[in-house]
Amino acid sequence: MIVTGPIILNPLELALLGVICLYAVWRGRPEIPLAIYLSVSLWTRTVFVGPSAATWPLLMTIVLALIRYLHVTRLWSLLPQHLDVTTRQLVPATDSWIVPWMGLWWGWALCVLYQFDLPNKMSIARPLLLNIIIGSLIALMVIRDSGEARRFALAYLLTSVYGLYAALRFIDVPLTYLLSDPGLSSLPYRNLGIREYNYFSHHLSIAFLLGLGLFLQARHIWSMIIVLVLSIFCGYGVFLTGARQSLSGAGLAAALIFAWALSRSGKKPWRVPLAIAAIIVIVVLLYQVAPHLIVREGESGLEESFNIFEDRGGLWLIGWNYFLASPVWGWGFEQKLWSHNIFIGTLADQGLIGMTFLIGYLVWALRRLPAVWAQTPNDDRSIWRVVFFSLFLFAVVHGQASGNTMSTAHLHWPLWAVWALSIGVATAPAHQPLPALLRVRQRAVTTGVQQ
Repeated sequence: MIVTGPIILNPLELALLGVICLYAVWRGRPEIPLAIYLSVSLWTRTVFVGPSAATWPLLMTIVLALIRYLHVTRLWSLLPQHLDVTTRQLVPATDSWIVPWMGLWWGWALCVLYQFDLPNKMSIARPLLLNIIIGSLIALMVIRDSGEARRFALAYLLTSVYGLYAALRFIDVPLTYLLSDPGLSSLPYRNLGIREYNYFSHHLSIAFLLGLGLFLQARHIWSMIIVLVLSIFCGYGVFLTGARQSLSGAGLAAALIFAWALSRSGKKPWRVPLAIAAIIVIVVLLYQVAPHLIVREGESGLEESFNIFEDRGGLWLIGWNYFLASPVWGWGFEQKLWSHNIFIGTLADQGLIGMTFLIGYLVWALRRLPAVWAQTPNDDRSIWRVVFFSLFLFAVVHGQASGNTMSTAHLHWPLWAVWALSIGVATAPAHQPLPALLRVRQRAVTTGVQQ
């Protein structure tokens, strides 16, 4: 049973959102409304702030907070005394070719979109312009240190927790009901009554991964417990949506975070085992009381249940045939729902030209790995580099069975945050120079041979 309609905030919720927005503008912290904005964009239902959709008030808040941020925190100016000091530092010096590259790719996507007859062009243009481009550029400018990354993660986590609460409230399910029926098995709603439940599961998975970062960096026991509980609650919400692609992607992304944390020697080495144990216990208990959330009806076991490629071969073949029919520039997203794979979908939608842009972007993404995995014990940004990179990994994994490069915003903005958080990180060169004595000895040997 699918339940449609908007989410209308009540006066108390409006007042709380207003206070948060005023605080973000006054303190010049655009990462807070940016996190709220990116989370709400995946709720699949329009959220109304008074007579307006929440998109526009949040965008206005981001712009005002960004102006304050660039005026107070980073003195952005075209004056000569500020040009070299701050303005040029908005774009990292390493691999800056990605800026014109992505500009060309985004422009190409819009070009082919409006050259073909997709009935609802805004289904692609809106997330591309409002979520991917704006989200990526602002993340690049404002997520530069650990404090900004932490505020972004906390705002995103709390917004997604409320988003799950709002989805349950929308179908008249109070939180207390979950104690007696955690799988909602006695209700007629499937996938929380959400038509585009995969999109809704994305913001919960992102919040879960960001919560793990907050957990690993928390300073107090009470904050660790609160963050872990909220993160697991978002993970539980992913199970309620039934999105197997998101569960698989979030699991692999969390494994990357845990592997990184275990390879480092921290003050509290028991954090990772505690988080892993808590997640396993919750999943086992959930399987005991609501097995259909883990293994759906008609499935033989976990292997079949979490096979994200099930029933995708035929869809991939359709997308591949569309690519063969128009290999250079594709079909302009006319058949975007047929492919269910970001690579085949890119070939079908944007042709070989779009695939060239995607390959270049993936090369740039892989070049972020040395900074992500670098041993920087005195850099508190290190945890956030791996967390944001895990969000990109999550998008790539679930994108093998669903999603599109121009509608999946978290395929883009997390990497731009990783890029910004990598400024000043020293990584070992690919080819280590020879020791000085060895170079002198080799030169002497070469000279002797010539003589």
